[in-house]
Amino acid sequence: MGNYYGAGFASFFDSSYTGWVHRFSPRLAEHLTRTTQLPHTAVDLCCGTGITTSYLLDAGWQMVGVDGSKAMLDIASTRNSEAKQEGRLRLVVSDAREFTLPQQVSACFSLDGALNHLPSSAELERCFAAVHAALAPGGVFVFDLFEQSHFLHWNHVTVTDTPEAVVVKRGAWDPEARSGMLRVSGVYNGGDRVERVDQTLTSWYYDHETVVSALLSAGLEPATHEFGGADLKCDSGSCSRTSTPCRTVFKAVRP
Repeated sequence: MGNYYGAGFASFFDSSYTGWVHRFSPRLAEHLTRTTQLPHTAVDLCCGTGITTSYLLDAGWQMVGVDGSKAMLDIASTRNSEAKQEGRLRLVVSDAREFTLPQQVSACFSLDGALNHLPSSAELERCFAAVHAALAPGGVFVFDLFEQSHFLHWNHVTVTDTPEAVVVKRGAWDPEARSGMLRVSGVYNGGDRVERVDQTLTSWYYDHETVVSALLSAGLEPATHEFGGADLKCDSGSCSRTSTPCRTVFKAVRP
């Protein structure tokens, strides 16, 4: 997906960019546990540093975490080391469009706009096709995608200056092209060592019609869900300056 993060960015991301995931994950875990009639097995697609995975593990789920970044998965492994040792968690380095599982699961989820990094609707459909193959019949897929309003702060310089990190974000978002790039650079001190943060992110915006079309083409059926309101807002960048929802949460089912 072109956004495979190094160790410095992974550490900074885990400490500074995961507030929404920490807030949303407990509700997702409760929703899936309450509504899923199949065995409680799931894949956390683009799992990052394993935060949502940890909430599902605490709820008794058997988990697979998939991410293209070994640095992210190293943090996820440390965070969930007990479950990994017990055999309740498996971590896999793989692209979201290419991952495969030895056994189908009951649920798949991908959070915090991770799939906005896919560069075209065709690649979005490739990812959804991989999800379809990973899900057992009746399995559910929950994911969110950012709206354009989320990306507006990419057109400004943002500085994080704390005892732990001095990091600058600067980039450009083109509403007409529905895409942009963001450079994140600086240093992060995680306590035991100082790490360089140097990462360029690229993202694309997909409207509702495009997403639904890609789901249907992949054999997944869009479904209603109970997520909304505060679930659609994060508290950073341009999102904190407007009441406009910064993301859309989708749910789909494999027939």
